Parts: sequence; structure tokens; C-alpha cells
Amino acid sequence: MSELLNFHIPKYFSKNLRKEMGELYASSTISNLALAVTSIFEPIFLYNVLHFTVPLVLLFMAVVYATYIVMIPFGGKFASNFGYRHSIALSVPFQIFYWLALLASISHPMYAFLAAPILALQKSFYWPGFHSVMAYYGQTEQVGREFGAMYALENLSLVGGPLIGGIFAQYFGMPSVFLLAAIIYCFSIIPLLLAAEVFVPRSYTFKQTRELYKTFPKKFLGYLGFGDELLVLTVWPIFIYLVATNYKDTGLLAAGASLVATIVALFLGKVTDTYTKRVMVKIGAFFNAIFWVGRFFCHNFITTFTADSLSRTSRETLFIPLSTLTYLRAEATHVVPYAVFFEQSLAIGKLSACLIGALLFYFTGSFMVLFIVAGGYSLLYMYI
Repeated sequence: MSELLNFHIPKYFSKNLRKEMGELYASSTISNLALAVTSIFEPIFLYNVLHFTVPLVLLFMAVVYATYIVMIPFGGKFASNFGYRHSIALSVPFQIFYWLALLASISHPMYAFLAAPILALQKSFYWPGFHSVMAYYGQTEQVGREFGAMYALENLSLVGGPLIGGIFAQYFGMPSVFLLAAIIYCFSIIPLLLAAEVFVPRSYTFKQTRELYKTFPKKFLGYLGFGDELLVLTVWPIFIYLVATNYKDTGLLAAGASLVATIVALFLGKVTDTYTKRVMVKIGAFFNAIFWVGRFFCHNFITTFTADSLSRTSRETLFIPLSTLTYLRAEATHVVPYAVFFEQSLAIGKLSACLIGALLFYFTGSFMVLFIVAGGYSLLYMYI
């Protein structure tokens, strides 16, 4: 079966995909479908079911990223010592425990704050392994297409996932969404275990990552721009829900906007391998900031759908070349220290966005203020 994963992907996808990349594609497609079923509904669950305020939702995420900043070097050390795919596989039970903790929080809301560090542990094992596989096994001349293909597969999941999640939440209740996602997610481990990982352990200490902060101060500043992503994954879903007024229409809106982004991802992955990546990052960052301000005019389903579609399109323009630059840089070094540097830097950006966003919303009660903050974070990507 593992040979089937090493398929030839035509045209806009990568050519002559390495077996390790094929296995990562398969695992990520399954896990992304599970995550897509729940991701837009998790902040809505905290807001609508547990009755968290918007500042409290942001503080929940602050706990996640504060823990993640501390734990990510340990995840990098595990990946260096025991293998990249083993690290990804170890993250699977933590994701499932996270969803189960959210389910338990329906009866006991404080379990939600137990869920937060569990999610941080999942990230700590998953992302060093994921980035290292992409950087180590990706082929330099087509790494943009390889990440573009990965991003397109993720977006395909984001078309089906929110629709499924919205229907289940609407007709069977939010617990059914988490249970369905957990079942799907279990299967993501299978492609990772189809063949033994050929891996030579490498020494990793946080000192190697700390040196990268001194070497790439502008990249650190640029990665802080991921505070924008934190707000688009937490505050924006709640806003969509308030406009759509029910789970099913919320899922429908997100699915339609993701369909537009999927088509764009296939094209941009190929373009990224041909044209100047830093220029594309700057263009994407600029328009992403503009489209955050454009959310000021969202007051019904159509305007919100348009804003979400434009936002996702600008993010494609930004994130595919950004990730390509990151993987090319990591490939030129020991991949794990750079993967930890990347993830820890973005986690610092997301933690700061949580704290600033929570404080501003507490005093203003305005989503528009948070949209301005997100636009400001987006401009930081230009430093990458």
C-alpha cells in the first residue's frame, strides 16, 4: 500500500513525489479532514456552548500558546532523537484527548483549561516532525508545488469538513462533531506506520535554535505576523456564526470560501517555484491586511462570504511562498532547530495577539478593533 502513496501527481502538483512525502500527504489529508470538521466550530463551542466571552476565548488560546512556547523545544528534541514520522504519530492521541477534554467541559467548564495544555502538547510533537519531513524530503526545485499541493489538499478538506461539521452540529449536537473528528483522526496514523522510518538520530539542543534568533532577527519579527492567523482562527469564526446565526450556514459559508482558496492554491504553488517568493509574500501580506479592514463592511451572509473568500485567497498568495522560503532555509541547516525557531516565533506572535486582543475587546467590545489589530500583524509578514 505504501507504494500507492508514492504516486505521480500531474501538472500543478509535485512530480516524482518521494515516498516519505506521499505518506505525509496521505496522513495530512486524513488529519486535516478531521480538523476541518471541528476547527471553525471550536471557538464557537467555547463561545456558544460554554458561554465564554470573546476575551475568555482568547485567553484560552493564550494558555495553549504560552504552554507551546515552553514545550516546542522538547518536541524538537524528540523528533531529532526518534524520527520525524514517529513524532507526528505520537501527536495523534493528544489531539484526541484534547477533543475528549472539550466534551467533558460541557458538564465541567474548567476541563476546557485542561484541554488547552493538551493541545499544546499535540502541537509540540506534530509540527517539528511535519516541518522536518517537508524540509528534509522536499525537492528543492519544486518545494513550492509540494507545499501548494499539501495546502490544496488541506483546502479540499476545508470544503467538506465545515459542511459535515455544520450539519452534525445543527442536527445531532456539538458533541457529535468532536466524536466524529476523533474517529477520523485515528486513521491518520496509518500512513505513518506503513513502512519503517529510515532515520539517523541527530543531536538537538535549544542553544541551536537560540542562535537562529540572533542570526535571523527580521525573520523572527516576520513570523510574529502569525498573530493574524490566531485571530482568523478564533475571532473570525465567532463573527461568522453571529452573522450566519446557525451552525449549518456557518459551515456552508466557510466551505464555499475554501473552495475558492483551493483552486488558487494549486496555481500559486507552481507560480511560487517560478517567481520571486519574497515579492509574493509582500503582495499577499499587503492584500491580507487590506481585506481585514474590508471586514468592516460585513453585515450579512453575502458580504461575509465575499470577505472570507478574498481573505483566504490573499492568504494563499502569502502562505505558500512564505512556507517555501521557510522549508528552503530549514533544508540548508539542521532542519529541527529551524522548525523549532519557526514554530516558537509564530507562537510568540499568537500569544501576543491573544493578550492584546483580549484586552482591547474587553474595553471596546468591538470586532472591528480586532480586525485592525489583525491587519497590523499581517503587515509584519513583509519582514520574512
